[in-house]
Amino acid sequence: MRETVWGGCTRRALEAGSAAEADRGSWVRGCLNGVAHAPEQLPSGPVTERTTDAGMLERFRAWARTEGKAQQVDRVRALAVVRLTERDYDVELSTDDASGVGNPGPESLAQCFIQWWDGDHGRDGTARNVLVLGANGVRLAARRI
Repeated sequence: MRETVWGGCTRRALEAGSAAEADRGSWVRGCLNGVAHAPEQLPSGPVTERTTDAGMLERFRAWARTEGKAQQVDRVRALAVVRLTERDYDVELSTDDASGVGNPGPESLAQCFIQWWDGDHGRDGTARNVLVLGANGVRLAARRI
């Protein structure tokens, strides 16, 4: 029950790391089928849908400017909504950060996004996680929303 109600499957897909990175939506679907004891339903293609959302990024940047956090948010090149299921999605912030994992900047940026986030911002479903990606597309930070 907990896996389906509180986003446990999206968390497990996120924790699977590089093994699930290409298509976290497939991992989520597999987890949900397992929890429901449903028959295995292999997807015919990628399940995860990524859509850039320039409007949401601009709203995030506008908030950051008023809060004195523009310097952190200025590094974000793109914001993508990553649909994992019909109702669940993650948010990915692509940055020009080339510093690598372990740098406090990406963690700080993820926390800044969580502070700004106040709901679904007009999207259907539930945002589960925010991921900060580096210049090379590698995940630098991930936090639950």
